[in-house]
Amino acid sequence: MFGLWIARDGVTDETMVRELLEKQLIPFEGFTDEHPAFEDSGTREDFLRRASSAVMQGLPLPIKGVLRHLSGQEALPGNVLRKYVCLQLSLLPYLRQNSTVTPLEDCFLLGNDLLVAPLGENGCIDAQLPDGTWTELATGECISGRMRRIRGLNAMPVLARENSVIAIGVDDCRTDADDADRVTLHWFQPSEAARCVLADGTEYHLHRDGDKFAGESNSDKTWHLIVRQDGNEILVK
Repeated sequence: MFGLWIARDGVTDETMVRELLEKQLIPFEGFTDEHPAFEDSGTREDFLRRASSAVMQGLPLPIKGVLRHLSGQEALPGNVLRKYVCLQLSLLPYLRQNSTVTPLEDCFLLGNDLLVAPLGENGCIDAQLPDGTWTELATGECISGRMRRIRGLNAMPVLARENSVIAIGVDDCRTDADDADRVTLHWFQPSEAARCVLADGTEYHLHRDGDKFAGESNSDKTWHLIVRQDGNEILVK
């Protein structure tokens, strides 16, 4: 499921949840009778760590936890939840074609080319990355082998595989946006060529000739290409 979903879990305070999320500008899709991704029985930090991972996997959150942790005066819970809901929504042009979640040791893959390393206790991350070079979307850091970090609740690592093309949309607030509308293609650690296909059949073919990059598409809509190489960003189109 895309966007934020909340499992009812026997609680009927749906109006209060909607008001809480609307007040904190958190995009919300609706309620579901599915089981929540986890049971909220820990601290606020534990809830936010688990919720961040669940949102990125498209899993519903427990309604009791949302009510308990977002009802206070502190801004942190709302800021963290909003961060990952909007991140997931911005990735929909990629995720709609790559929605499979594959659990790995201490991390998971979204599709084949995006890896998420959930935060452990005290923000500790210790994850063995699959072979190759992985680039963190937020920082541009290139990592191979094992990733060991300590991060804050707003900085859960999301990494892209080398020579992957991650399509990022212009709208991070709704699930029904046009994926091809002003989409930006991020080409990570590029080799000679790569291809990207959106759910509506729009295709992009990217090419490299030495230090020069180019691309073409069957779409008549505006699109952009950014090459992400060795921590640098090159705006191509």
